[in-house]
Amino acid sequence: MEQTAIVKRSASNFLIFAACAFILWIFAAAIDWVAQLVRLSSPERLPALAASIVSSSTLQAIVAIWLLTAAVAIAFPKILTPLSTTTTLMFDVGYGILGALTGFGIAIGLFGGGWSILLRALIYSAIIAIGFFAVRKWLSKEELKTYGHNRWTVAGIIALVSPFVLLWG
Repeated sequence: MEQTAIVKRSASNFLIFAACAFILWIFAAAIDWVAQLVRLSSPERLPALAASIVSSSTLQAIVAIWLLTAAVAIAFPKILTPLSTTTTLMFDVGYGILGALTGFGIAIGLFGGGWSILLRALIYSAIIAIGFFAVRKWLSKEELKTYGHNRWTVAGIIALVSPFVLLWG
């Protein structure tokens, strides 16, 4: 698949999930407000939910899995073809999740819950996008098909970084 199509699809997934998450948060806030009026919820419910989203390790796990999968695909190009569908799906779902976190982050930030979710989602999104383009630029398709030194170096660095992202991201 052409790189431009992948970027467009990932960007579309990101934006669609961001918009849906933003609308979902607005609906949830409205329902919570009504629930507070009839004493079925407390004013702490929505801020507690926002704090839970911020402290979730799901985002770290997704990024760590992406990194390790990328390292495997770079190190062993023979399995790149079977992995291409899997990695494309991971990027689609992953950017959708990052988009959703961005949408939640915007909504939570606008309603006084802080901007940390938005900041984390945008930082992870930027790092992944920059890494994707850097690897594509540094390693040509021919380099990926051969067992050159650059390929092993890049794969090793990416593989070593993945557990650190999981543990301390």
